[in-house]
Amino acid sequence: MDIFKAYDIRGIYGKNLTDDIALEIGKSLGTFLGGNKDVCIGFDTRSSSPNLFNSLASGLISTGCNVIPLGMVPNPVSYFFAWKNKMYGCYVTASHNPAKWNGIKIFKPNGVSFIEETKSIENIFNSKNFLSGEGKLKEERGAIKNYTNFLKNKLGKLKGKIVVDFLGGAGLTASETFKKIGLDIIPLHDKPDASLYGFHKLEPLGSLLNSARRTVKKEKADFGVVFDCDADRSIFIDPSGTYLNPSVMNAVFIEFILERKKTGEGKVISTYDCASELEKFTKDHGGSLIWWRVGHGFIEQKCLEEKALFAGEQSSHFFFNEIYPFSDGILSTLYLAKILNETGKSLDELVNRVKLHPVEKVYIDAETDKKKDKAVEELKKDFPNSTDVMDGFKIKLNDIEWVLIRSSQTLPEINLCAEGKSEKRLKEIVQKYSNLINRKLRRIK
Repeated sequence: MDIFKAYDIRGIYGKNLTDDIALEIGKSLGTFLGGNKDVCIGFDTRSSSPNLFNSLASGLISTGCNVIPLGMVPNPVSYFFAWKNKMYGCYVTASHNPAKWNGIKIFKPNGVSFIEETKSIENIFNSKNFLSGEGKLKEERGAIKNYTNFLKNKLGKLKGKIVVDFLGGAGLTASETFKKIGLDIIPLHDKPDASLYGFHKLEPLGSLLNSARRTVKKEKADFGVVFDCDADRSIFIDPSGTYLNPSVMNAVFIEFILERKKTGEGKVISTYDCASELEKFTKDHGGSLIWWRVGHGFIEQKCLEEKALFAGEQSSHFFFNEIYPFSDGILSTLYLAKILNETGKSLDELVNRVKLHPVEKVYIDAETDKKKDKAVEELKKDFPNSTDVMDGFKIKLNDIEWVLIRSSQTLPEINLCAEGKSEKRLKEIVQKYSNLINRKLRRIK
């Protein structure tokens, strides 16, 4: 089925992802695990998430697995619970996808998402050859509390005034985490809303940042942050209300972490869609940068393999592997507050020290996954000297500028990312290659 993606499961609820399908996904996972395993499950604020949770849990229990229901919690709380208790876990979400979508993330006891294992789940799903057993529900009430206490012990007491826009997503259930660690937060869209406040897509970019940008300026906050629906991504706003490019935030985190490293090589991972100058920036601060493919599951795995201290994507997934390997928007926010506390500098001051060329990422609707993949495949043939990045290709224009064209792993979209020597030049590059992609899509039936 087309719902099985590179590192999770996603579909449109009621169409290609129904309660019956979720039941059989649960049976498939339980069969893959061999039954008799504890599996924790959390879910986001979408109206379809509780139903999918119930079906997924029933499927697992029917194979002999025990289910620990975490309820409506942020995605990182579910990953944390599985990682801390050394068990498998699931999270019901479609992350930044439109509200009509939903999905399931599955992860291992080491905090890394299923990748190759997803294909095995799909094969079992298609075979309908499921184990039979008698598992049960196990009660759990302290997931967010334990997560909060762990981060408080790691980061200490913090202070700061922060605007947090939850966009009606699951991050709102962790608002007390910020307060208990000492932060004064000004919450926006902090009540669960089945329609996700009418937002078409919880991609924390563009107009979805406007409320946070206005509020940061009005309240004279230290900074603002906007989460996606499951709160594993975090977009930051500076005190003047300006959106901060994720490559710049990568640099802010890299500088702080490398300057405080005590031993080791100081490895850092960045995805192919980040600013090219991050490599020199990392080296100048005593570290080494590894370029890697886009996708949180691939980054989690690479963090463990390389024992990297930190990793970052242009999509604003940030990974603090000195703590744990999965991305966490709440931790990213707390970590930034920690940097401001320990350096005594404002976010403006830290950002002004980072000199990177501008990077922009745009999403082009391809209508279907088949059309998306065919267009990327054909475009790649048009650029024989490009560099393969596993799900797309990268064209090097000169010593600084480049274009990355790849298939989205989560939606029927083509992701275009580029770096330019100036904002004007970047707009020209993005326009040129957007037109090229759209022309290609129009030719494909």
